[in-house]
Amino acid sequence: MTTEEIREKLNSKKSADRRRGAKEIGKLKLVEFGEELYEKYLIERLDKRTWETQCEMIKALGSIDFKEAFGEIEQIVRTNIPHDMITIVAGTTYVQLKRKSINDGSPVLELLEFGSVSVIHGALLALAIDQMKPNENEVKKILSFCKDINKHKDRIGHEYGLVDSRKYLAIACANWDIALTSDFLNHCIDTASNISSFGKPVINQSLIEVCQNSLKGKFSKAYLP
Repeated sequence: MTTEEIREKLNSKKSADRRRGAKEIGKLKLVEFGEELYEKYLIERLDKRTWETQCEMIKALGSIDFKEAFGEIEQIVRTNIPHDMITIVAGTTYVQLKRKSINDGSPVLELLEFGSVSVIHGALLALAIDQMKPNENEVKKILSFCKDINKHKDRIGHEYGLVDSRKYLAIACANWDIALTSDFLNHCIDTASNISSFGKPVINQSLIEVCQNSLKGKFSKAYLP
């Protein structure tokens, strides 16, 4: 898709077209679309029906590192709605826009301190999709905080269909010092349980597989959204 075609999609009257345009901007990291994309997002956010398009726009703003959007993204994160897709992607974009470098884990730690399951999900996803490598002290703090994050108050009673966000942290662990990550990964394997539609515990096989891969230093790209 050419830049003109992307611009045409972004300005289309159809939400699906705008969504596709935003996705292309993020995928190709077309920083020159920053201002235009942000202006379109500010209009898009007014229509609750187009939440999927809003998500793609927020993702793209993070991918192209459009710092001017930070205030808007921070507002979503601070509203801190649990079980909300827009809040999840805002959590990821928040980390991307605030970090001082690709390996600055401080925004992740900040979000873990107060975040709902959605904010936490987004923060940990940023670690995985960008293959961030925080320093040793930050890694220790993140792993310690998230050891039992599957028992977060927002998750209790809502486990069915809800991702255990430790999976994304486990994916990121593939690039970190095994001496720091092995206890966390093995603990996740031991506690990899979900709730079925019948309310019964079931083994979380994808979490186990991701952890096993990371223990071998293998990055589980196929498990990323």
